[in-house]
Order: sequence, then C-alpha cells, then structure tokens
Amino acid sequence: MQMMRFKILIILLVMMVLANKCFSQPVIAHAFMVNKKASAKSDTIYYDFNHSLTWDDFKGKPVDNSPAGAVTASGFAFDAQITFDGKNIYLNLGVYTFFTKDDSWKKPQVNSAYHLMHEQHHFDITRISAEKFENELTKAHFTKDNYNALLTAIFDKVYDENMKIQDAYDNETQHSLDVSKQNVWNNKIATQILSLKESLVSKK
Repeated sequence: MQMMRFKILIILLVMMVLANKCFSQPVIAHAFMVNKKASAKSDTIYYDFNHSLTWDDFKGKPVDNSPAGAVTASGFAFDAQITFDGKNIYLNLGVYTFFTKDDSWKKPQVNSAYHLMHEQHHFDITRISAEKFENELTKAHFTKDNYNALLTAIFDKVYDENMKIQDAYDNETQHSLDVSKQNVWNNKIATQILSLKESLVSKK
C-alpha cells in the first residue's frame, strides 16, 4: 500500500580527547551490518532474512480516511563509534534496518497473504537500501574534518533514493492492485534479497 515517510539518523559518538598532533592522522572507516535483536515485547523489529512480517506486527491505529489499506513503517540507521589508538583514528559504523510496530497499521478488511507480501517488500526495499548505504560508507573518504558532514550527506542521499524506489513500487503496482506489476516487483525484490543473502554467506 504505502510506506510511512520518516527518517531516523542515529549517531552515537564515543567522546574522546585528541591531542593537536593527531589532527592530521587519517580516519580509518569500517562499515558493517549489525544483526540487532529485539524482544517480542519491543516495538521494534530488526530485519532478519529468516523472519518475515506477520499481520500481528502491525500494531498501529489505522487512519480511516487514508486510501491505503496498510502502512509499513520501516527505516535504516546507524551507530557510529570513534576510537583512537595513539596513531590512527578509527570510525566504526554499524548499519541496521528496522520496522516499528506502533507506526505500522492495517485496516480490518486487509488480511490476505498477497497484501502482506506487498508490505513485506516495503521492508525488503529498505533493507536493500541499507546495503547501498553501507557500500557508500565503505567507499567514502573520511577525514577528521569531514566525517560528520559526510555521514549526514551520504545518509540523506541514500534515504532519498530509498523513498523514490518505495514510491515507484507503490505507483507501479497501484498499491498492490495491479497484480501483474506486483508480480514483476515480487520477482525483482526476491532476486535482490537472495543476492544479499548469498553475499553474506560468501563473507563468512
């Protein structure tokens, strides 16, 4: 149906004092996916290739005057940690994808597996975008002067790209009403998710 539009940017920086002599030192960045886990009682679900959404995960109150039958609230974010070993500055960036139950909702008449798959694919697209974000971070050239601004710029760029894909998905499928186009997107997204899973296996 549609994805809730919102952006969450989390930067958790470990405070540190750097002597003047280290200001010219390089920043060594390491970006990686974080496999966060949440309790069953948590409002948050972290993306898991082995766990699909269920209608019970949609805890929010439906918006009666909305044309959508359901809304998936998902996003990607990162935790950042800076350390210094006396020689180099290290920037560790843990990326993760999440779904919030209380911001996601469905109307009572929406119960089919077909419509649930449409919503799951919104979450899948977010995970694919998170992978793009990690890749962009890996390619970026961080310095002690630009890392904060560059992190924000990269996040905003990938976030905007993600929203364009989410919109294209809904527009082309007519929020799942066009079964033929929905099947095209199902195959496209399934292929991309399978590729991500295989790449993770190859990294082990």
